[in-house]
Amino acid sequence: MKSQYIRSFFVALFLFPLILNAQESSLTQFKTSKSIGKAPVIFTTSFDDKVAAKIESTNNIKDDDKEEYARYTNYALNSLLQSGLVLYGDPMTVFVEKVAAKLLANEPNLEKELQFYVIKSNITNALCTDPGVIFITTGLISQIENEAQLAYIIAHEIVHYQEKHLEESFNKSKETNLEITTSYEDLVLLSKDHEFEADANALKLYHAAGYSDKEINTVFDVLMYSYLTFDEVKIDNSFFGNPEVYIPESYFPEKANPILAFEEYDDSKSTHPNIRRRKDAIANEIEKYSDWENNSHFIETEEFSYVQNIARFESVRENLLRSDYIKSLYEIYILEKEFPKNEFLQTSKALAWLFMSQTNLSGKKRSFIKKIDEKEGSISMVYSFLSKLSSEEMALMAVRQTHDIHKEFPSSKRIKEIRDEAISALAHVRRFDINKLEKISYLDAIKLREEYLTDTVQTDTLAIEGESKYDKIKRIRAKQSSTKSTTELIDENFSAFLLYDLVGNREFNEIYEKEIEKIKNEKGYTSLSKKERKQLKKERNKKLEGDIILITPQLEANYKGNFDLDKTLLFYDIMVKEIPKYAPTERVYDNSIALAEDFTTEKYNEACLINSYLVQKINLNNGEFKDQIIDYEDMQGLIKKFNNPYLVLISGEANKSSIFRNSLSGKAQYIEISTGNVLKSNYYSVNLKIRKASVGGLVFEVFSKF
Repeated sequence: MKSQYIRSFFVALFLFPLILNAQESSLTQFKTSKSIGKAPVIFTTSFDDKVAAKIESTNNIKDDDKEEYARYTNYALNSLLQSGLVLYGDPMTVFVEKVAAKLLANEPNLEKELQFYVIKSNITNALCTDPGVIFITTGLISQIENEAQLAYIIAHEIVHYQEKHLEESFNKSKETNLEITTSYEDLVLLSKDHEFEADANALKLYHAAGYSDKEINTVFDVLMYSYLTFDEVKIDNSFFGNPEVYIPESYFPEKANPILAFEEYDDSKSTHPNIRRRKDAIANEIEKYSDWENNSHFIETEEFSYVQNIARFESVRENLLRSDYIKSLYEIYILEKEFPKNEFLQTSKALAWLFMSQTNLSGKKRSFIKKIDEKEGSISMVYSFLSKLSSEEMALMAVRQTHDIHKEFPSSKRIKEIRDEAISALAHVRRFDINKLEKISYLDAIKLREEYLTDTVQTDTLAIEGESKYDKIKRIRAKQSSTKSTTELIDENFSAFLLYDLVGNREFNEIYEKEIEKIKNEKGYTSLSKKERKQLKKERNKKLEGDIILITPQLEANYKGNFDLDKTLLFYDIMVKEIPKYAPTERVYDNSIALAEDFTTEKYNEACLINSYLVQKINLNNGEFKDQIIDYEDMQGLIKKFNNPYLVLISGEANKSSIFRNSLSGKAQYIEISTGNVLKSNYYSVNLKIRKASVGGLVFEVFSKF
């Protein structure tokens, strides 16, 4: 295994200059990061084998508690590995592994025990799990400034493993009768003493590796400001791209909301000490070391820049997936400075504007604009601006933005589709009159109006020999009409001028009129007879045809309100055995992330893609509008592999409130991936405990639709 990693390292070393040369083009055609290469053993080892290995290797837990500890920690670990967010073999993970290798150069035995992975999450975090698996989020990589800062954070997590802090926390929970959970954030229960110890002892690895002490304080600053975006850039007119677009200053606040984070916050209810206490403590520890070197990096800075840009592009994507459209727009604005013609960024920008318009028209504007007063920094101005836009103004802005992007990338069918959907959305604006749109930009209208006023003064005083009263009137009227605008030039009317170059466009009008006709036809449903409606309902409820894509069910068992791991595992075990009995097996494709011997990277990446689609679907609030898939090309390739696939999401809950009172309930959602249409199963509920009959009944209900 060791020789394999060494061989991979030298291959990567040889190829990296080529990778750097391809950086700009790869980011232009950016697609979400995928895992690469052979699956690590941790993905192919069964849960039972992991538990057995952990029982064998655990020394600091009482014998009676070892199995419980092993089961809970490995269930929590598996939950992360099956989330669809963990990466291996990709450029970010390779970089993290290189930094870890530098830190552990003098600790070969410790290096063998540890594994490092990157998680696609915008949360700025690093996490040490048992057995020796350390996760670094893309959010953290997007926020740090250099390799040294990452090195200190990794060293901190290594110390948590070295000092067996997780085991200590487990013992503490047993002594104090705290509830054990399967979330590592709850399970770790790290005390403030553990954090101080990890901060201090991390210096040993960090100092020995030759990194600069000057970067350590900045790490704490990164953590303190991590709730903000990965950079703070002032908003100016270039945010809207087109210089012909007039956006009233009155729609923006006079200044951005202040950034309020401070170091000495109240940490009495937190497992982590506040930043001021950690800085003071680490300052004393730093003085214990001499001969500090001044290295902020050992790996080429171009490689750090590359992986950080990947992490920032991932941040844009995740914000879209989770319907955080304004944050996505702001991050695109930041990245445009370095990547002004990047197709991924511009496609993402078009999607963000389209989603906001559709969500707003669906009456769900508050889903992406809320708690404006709590937003800090320059992004607060964007929140404030968008909150003031009416449905009509936002819909027109979406068309303006998507059309400008379409003009920049005229060969992109994807961007054109997004632009066309933005135009169609206009037809859903209440009391919208397309004929009131002006064929001149606001700025040109102002210029012509000023010229007209100047000429009018001159005209009124100019005497033309032989000109009659009526000829003079005609001449003045001709001047008036040259303004080409009948709309009053005030801020409240700015949106009437947004589509100045599209109003007379045949394609624009055809798309709009086609959607108007479609809306009229759909409204015709209300005029159907009772018999016709019954027939239509029957058509909608007919058996679903097409392939079935299964993902890991969401199952949970509780005893007297507390999570019951044993019964949850039993729930899953019976569910897996019952599905083949009732599902049309010739049409079923299991895309669960199963950690087993037949695990492959190709299957894993496909399952991760489906999980991402599900995240987007859950967070969408665009009503009846057609879904626009974020990972468009990858999902189109997936859809072609199947026959009109349905994604089936099963959820179930079992409760035991007393010895004699049991209940088991569940339901399913069926998502037609090609259209985004969602159907639901009947709600299933029985007063039975977890067994073949109860779980089998749920499975039967789920697949009765097919």
